[in-house]
Amino acid sequence: MDTEKVFMRRKPLAPIVLATSMVVLVAYLGVVAGPAAARAHRYRGAAPGAVTCQLSGTISFSPRMSATAGGQHARLRANLFGCDTSNSAVTITSARVKETFTTSPLNCKTLGSTGAAATLTVRWKGAVWGRSASFTPTTETNSRSQLVTNSSGQEGFAIPGGGGVSTARGSFAAASGSSANAYTTFTRTGLTSMCRNGVRSMVVSGTITLGSAANQGNLGGQGSQAGLSAIPLGDYAGSSNPSRVADFGFSTGTHPTYATEYLDKTDGWAAMDGAADVRPWKGSGYRLVLGVPILPGTGTLAAGATGSYDQYFTTLGKNLVSDGEANAILRLGWEFNGYWYPWYVQSSTDAANFDKFWQHIVTTMRAVAGEQFKFLWSTSANTGTSYSQDSVYPGDAYVDYVGTDNYDDFWGTPFTDAAAWSNQLTQQWGLNWLASFASAHGKPIAIPEWSVEYRGDGHGMGDDPSFIANMAAWFVAHHVAFTDIFSFDSSDSYRNDILDGTFPKSLAEFKSVFG
Repeated sequence: MDTEKVFMRRKPLAPIVLATSMVVLVAYLGVVAGPAAARAHRYRGAAPGAVTCQLSGTISFSPRMSATAGGQHARLRANLFGCDTSNSAVTITSARVKETFTTSPLNCKTLGSTGAAATLTVRWKGAVWGRSASFTPTTETNSRSQLVTNSSGQEGFAIPGGGGVSTARGSFAAASGSSANAYTTFTRTGLTSMCRNGVRSMVVSGTITLGSAANQGNLGGQGSQAGLSAIPLGDYAGSSNPSRVADFGFSTGTHPTYATEYLDKTDGWAAMDGAADVRPWKGSGYRLVLGVPILPGTGTLAAGATGSYDQYFTTLGKNLVSDGEANAILRLGWEFNGYWYPWYVQSSTDAANFDKFWQHIVTTMRAVAGEQFKFLWSTSANTGTSYSQDSVYPGDAYVDYVGTDNYDDFWGTPFTDAAAWSNQLTQQWGLNWLASFASAHGKPIAIPEWSVEYRGDGHGMGDDPSFIANMAAWFVAHHVAFTDIFSFDSSDSYRNDILDGTFPKSLAEFKSVFG
């Protein structure tokens, strides 16, 4: 599928076939545009990234902490404020923290590590994309605390202590790296004096950091859940438009963490390398699944196979890293078996050139400093070819994911939902082939484009909830690595936006199985 810039559709008016064949976090808050709805949706889920807040509260001891005994059990109650988040979409306005220690993190005798283990819970208030949101509480477990002093000599405690570890679940999840420091208003001398009469509670202040900045786009530890909730969901809702992906998530009750985007495919190498459409995604928290036009209105597969265009992909790689998309998933020459793109692989000769061209690009882009790119070999499911799939595959060393683009259309008879789904499975580049091919090559499957479809020529299956249900079941059965729905209308004649009012039954099914 292409973006709204150029309305060249991937689908032929008649099928070209050679054989006959009869169902986290980051999520965003938005308001639905169009006739489907006009109400705000609250985000509920885990917040991604890292957060650092100021802390102000009280630590209490039971029994009293004294110079001789007491303080075996301690509890911290505090407010968090002035929070900074690594994910630009997430705002934390306030939070409450409760922490329970197995023994006291402070003592009246000596400044030394107490080794007190602790469990901390934070409840958050904030927003996503500027609108009210409900975040999953954070639960952090620390193996030990440690007594510390600040630059003013005031005594406090740190978690985790030296040699200790911490893990956080829920919002701002992290396997390690979370920390907190809380200081009393007393020096060691002052604290010792207080201890003569026993201490029931003390005011403390400090800072707390939870989560990981590297965890900008996941669901905050929900990946262990079974079924569709374990499969990352993405969306295409228009070019360079993170807020519309956010709207999609909140309109459907889902948590998209991936987003589809496309580079300029018609205006030459400089326009492609400039990657202007990528920049609005920086800091959004979405991981990009990026269509890379290997011939952006100029060049040939044969020349690419000799390395003639390598320099352009070096430039592209550097620009993507600079724009914060070093971990983008790149769909080089997507839908290469479709005649609607300049990089169309029409023959076995084209296939051989495509393979070599792909190898040059991957080798070149992997050499860019700071890159973490992954490469997705993706086809069009509904287009037959005279050459075999193996002949156009560049090799396991150059591919990270394999996938197809699946749209709910059909040219066969009988023109029924069941027959259309059977065709999705059995066509030359269909889902049965994909499952077998991925298994043979040991590659994870990704579905970077899929959607219900209305077509002006009558070959779209329209409002077809069975397609949603069948795709969801297939994703789970085949352990799909991620899947990006295409929710955008290219024109009145080609509609794929499940939110535009054309597909009410399909939308209800999508909410049911993915929400």
